[in-house]
Amino acid sequence: MKINIHFEGLNHEFTVKEDAAVFDLKVQVQEKLGFLVTNQRLFMDGSTMLNDHNTLLSYGIVDDTTLSLRYKILVHGRPNRRGISKEYELFVHDYNTVADLKQMLNFEYGIDIRIIKLKMGNDNLEDSRKIWDCDIIPGCHLRMV
Repeated sequence: MKINIHFEGLNHEFTVKEDAAVFDLKVQVQEKLGFLVTNQRLFMDGSTMLNDHNTLLSYGIVDDTTLSLRYKILVHGRPNRRGISKEYELFVHDYNTVADLKQMLNFEYGIDIRIIKLKMGNDNLEDSRKIWDCDIIPGCHLRMV
C-alpha cells in the first residue's frame, strides 16, 4: 500500500505491506529522509499521533493516505550555578515559527513566554521566522538565553 508523508511542503511516497506497523513505516522514513525513528512522530489528520506498535490499518489508514511528520529538536535552558542546563524536548513541524516553539515550551514545560529568547549558535531567532528558514533540522539543539 502507498503512504505519503508530508514534510517540508512535499509529499514523500512510501510503500508498505497491508499489515505494516507504524514502526515499519518510520524505519523507511529513516532510510529515505535520514531522521532517526526515535526523532519522528507521525500524525493523522494533523492531531492523532500514531503509536509505533499499532498497525496502520488499526487507524483506518488505507492506500494513498497522507500523514504528517513532526521531528524532535532539543532546547537547552540556561545553566544553573553548577553549570548544568535542563534539556527540553519538542516535536515540531517544518512550518512552525520560533514563536510557536516558545508557546510549546510554555504549554509543555510551564516556562514563561516573556522570558524565552532562543538562539542557535550565535544567532538570535526572531519570533516570526519559520523554523525551516532558520535551518532548524531534526536533532537540532537550541539554547534559551
